[in-house]
Parts: sequence; structure tokens; C-alpha cells
Amino acid sequence: MLINFFLAILLIAIAIGAMMMLDTATSLGIKIVKSILRFTRRSKILTEYILRAYIRYRKTINKQIA
Repeated sequence: MLINFFLAILLIAIAIGAMMMLDTATSLGIKIVKSILRFTRRSKILTEYILRAYIRYRKTINKQIA
């Protein structure tokens, strides 16, 4: 009976430890996903800015030649 009590306490401790590790892993995963999304959003804005500048440049060159 005493062994069952210790096994129950050990099982509860393992479950609490697993929940704490799961919480840490999920928060780390959320941080990684957020940083990736933030980076891709910045890349998208930068790419759009560069493409618009290139289009303006091409229009300016074509106007001067024609």
C-alpha cells in the first residue's frame, strides 16, 4: 500500500513535469512562429518597396528615351 502511494506521487510528479515542459515548448514554438511571421511580413514590405521603385525607375527611363 505504501508502494502504491509512492508510485501515485511519482506519477503525479511526472505529469506535472510533463505539463510544465509542454507549456515551455509551446511558448517557445509560438515565439518562433511569431518571429518568422514578423520577418516574412517585413520581407514582403521590403520586396514590394523595391519592386515599386524598380517600376518607377523603368517608367522614368522609358519616358526619357521616347
